Amino acid sequence: MPKTKVLFAYCLELDRCLSIDEARTEYFSRKPEQRKRFTFSCSDRNCNVTISGVNYHVKAEDGEKFKAAHFRSPQPHAFGCEWIAFNEDADQERRPSESEADFTERKARQKLTDAINCFDPTLNDPHEKPADAEHLVVPTRVKTPVEADETGDAAAEPRWSRYTRTNQLQRLIDTWQEARKTLPQDEFKALRLKIIHHGQVYLHQYVRHIQRGLLHPHAGVIYGGATLVHRYGRGFLMNFFDKHEEKPVRLYVSKDLMAQGRFGHYIDDILATENVRYFRVFLLNPGVLERETSTGQAVINLEISTLRQLAIYYELDASRKENEASTDA
Repeated sequence: MPKTKVLFAYCLELDRCLSIDEARTEYFSRKPEQRKRFTFSCSDRNCNVTISGVNYHVKAEDGEKFKAAHFRSPQPHAFGCEWIAFNEDADQERRPSESEADFTERKARQKLTDAINCFDPTLNDPHEKPADAEHLVVPTRVKTPVEADETGDAAAEPRWSRYTRTNQLQRLIDTWQEARKTLPQDEFKALRLKIIHHGQVYLHQYVRHIQRGLLHPHAGVIYGGATLVHRYGRGFLMNFFDKHEEKPVRLYVSKDLMAQGRFGHYIDDILATENVRYFRVFLLNPGVLERETSTGQAVINLEISTLRQLAIYYELDASRKENEASTDA
């Protein structure tokens, strides 16, 4: 019998329900000597079985070493638990009203540890309040797809949308990373994403490399490999490997921006990692500004106004580690 997939869990130490992405942010917001693994249980308080948090306490490496953080259910859930209903809904055979494409996508999504199908890119929240359901403790009834507003912008939303919708870029990119790594190409390209106020787009089109341009047609995510040039206190400057129209592309994040919110601590830990070969940087609809340096060189600066526009992964320099091990031997 397959394990019950859980997207949110109750954290005893934080006294609220949260996604695995927020659990990682909260873990790294503490000083290294104060970090301890959290205790999780089922978000359905009528169930309350023990839940395990996996990989949230380690930084996400890029490429083949990427391992998605997720919740695991080591024990059977109680009868009537909302996560049993969630999995039963997702595991149904093809429904009479469901197209072949929708059925294929639903089955592909079930192979992933998260089930993001809706992203809110809105950045004008002064309190940086997540759109995820972190603060839910007692499950509340939500309307079914038949009852829901087709636009998705009204208060009524499809069943389970409080768990499958997010405004956290890190959570979205974790899903993209896992899907790209684990799914066959046809299934990966079948995944669609509803963008609040923008409509629906394929996930692989919403996240695109900077080689394809710095201005995204859907005001979505651009990414590329980069190196860390300098730290300015908590601020930093990065240079991307790829140029745009033969001009260097770089990202500067100020120390003041890094001090806004808890996510900056996780970024600090990523940038402090030793023996890094490169960083892979994801930016949500950044500003693009061309300017000249003091030496007269034309450069392109990518600019963000909030850390919610940023996600960073790293790849260790394996050859350097091998050389060091050989020298030690």
